[in-house]
Amino acid sequence: MFSPKTLDFLSMNVFMNSREWYAEHKPEFKEFVMQPLIETVQALTPTIEKIDPMIVTEPKVDKTISRIYRDMRRAHGAFYRDYMWISFKRDRKAFSDYPEFFFVLSPRGFCYGCGQYDASSETTDCMRRMVLDDHPLFKKAEKAYRAQNVFVLDGHMYKRSRYPDEPERKRIWLDRRTVTVLHDSRDFDRLFSDTLPQEMAAAFAQISPVYRFLAAAEQTARNNMIP
Repeated sequence: MFSPKTLDFLSMNVFMNSREWYAEHKPEFKEFVMQPLIETVQALTPTIEKIDPMIVTEPKVDKTISRIYRDMRRAHGAFYRDYMWISFKRDRKAFSDYPEFFFVLSPRGFCYGCGQYDASSETTDCMRRMVLDDHPLFKKAEKAYRAQNVFVLDGHMYKRSRYPDEPERKRIWLDRRTVTVLHDSRDFDRLFSDTLPQEMAAAFAQISPVYRFLAAAEQTARNNMIP
């Protein structure tokens, strides 16, 4: 699993920022970075497939695992990243706005959770209508969120509430541009533990009603846009 050597490689690789250095140390990348990521994907796959069988779970780069280098057409600064991530999502071309489960690690810590980062305005409008109407899927998501103590509700908040007359329990969902449930940690002993994938699997299963709620909002938006 992950170890201090994982983070040492990520730190040194971005510090050197050299294709030559990376090529010379690629065996270390495979052993200390890629292999633990592959093992984590494999450990989480049974839980993810129970939540949504259509989610891609193939343990490969550009399927569930990020690249270590940036697209320099859009990036500024270092060519390499000092962080890596896992993303469990439906096919990105066919379901671009669907929510995802994720795990990110770097020398600064790690995080995992579920949410939407690039949801369209149509999707967020549907999500808000479901909250305002106390849709059954929202009620299940809210109940699951309140019943756990692993995740916090995250996502960019508007400076001023758009729904000042709604109760606080709804405003925390309504007043966000995107909705994510996030667990953020600097506990490196947990990161290096072989029990972390089991912890994440249990947490993902517990918070899965949030995924289903967000997915339903996206599906409703898609259906409404079909001529």
